[in-house]
Amino acid sequence: MDTVKQAIQQHVPVASLRALADGLGLLGVDRRSRRSLGTALAPIATEELLDLLDKEDLQHLALAMGRSAEGRRDALVKRILGADGTELGPIAGTFVAIDFETADNGRDSACAVALVRAEGGRITARQARLIRPPRRRFLFTHIHGITWAQVAGEPTFGEVWPTLVPLLRGVDFLAAHNASFDRSVLRACCGAAGLELPRLPWACTVKLSREQWHLHPTRLPDVCAYLGLSLNHHDAASDAEACARIMLTLQAERAAPGA
Repeated sequence: MDTVKQAIQQHVPVASLRALADGLGLLGVDRRSRRSLGTALAPIATEELLDLLDKEDLQHLALAMGRSAEGRRDALVKRILGADGTELGPIAGTFVAIDFETADNGRDSACAVALVRAEGGRITARQARLIRPPRRRFLFTHIHGITWAQVAGEPTFGEVWPTLVPLLRGVDFLAAHNASFDRSVLRACCGAAGLELPRLPWACTVKLSREQWHLHPTRLPDVCAYLGLSLNHHDAASDAEACARIMLTLQAERAAPGA
């Protein structure tokens, strides 16, 4: 677990942790226990958690981490993330944008995945699949609309992933919005299925959008609204497509003369 997320779990007031869980739609969490709240929030990307904290909580967190609590919200977020040594990730080259939806709090519970490949400044391939997760329990149907009944007859991740791997041939990096979440899901699912994890760097369009356009909050709907991109949020195919188009926009702007 990264140091910022550890600090959130240890130092942010329990009432604010409850508000984070509520804002993220996390169900079945013992709201009285800091430990249970921390476990439920663990799979969520650090940047998304920071986006949902108010300025007072950010100031409290910065002080707990030995950082200055002065300045605007965006300065606080940058200072807190800087303590974790986070990197923006790659920009140029061929990439595949990836998005997972999960059934429960387990990172191995992928129930949908979508990949969108882009090269030469345009999208060249798309794949989206439903997945039968290892457990029947669905906690996040209210977020993505997927139920056990819809996926009970679908293949497992171990059966689906090898059919998608060809899209990764020759790519320079993977991209995702809140990449730490999708990376952790891919790692857990590959590990559970006994499959090799792709050895590729990751780019996070949350971090890149914050750096390029100074956006706060930087959730996928916010970035899409800023760029005028269509989005059916929490549909894996739509989320992956949006991530790919954000990355293509970033590539174009960084490559423009005078950029």
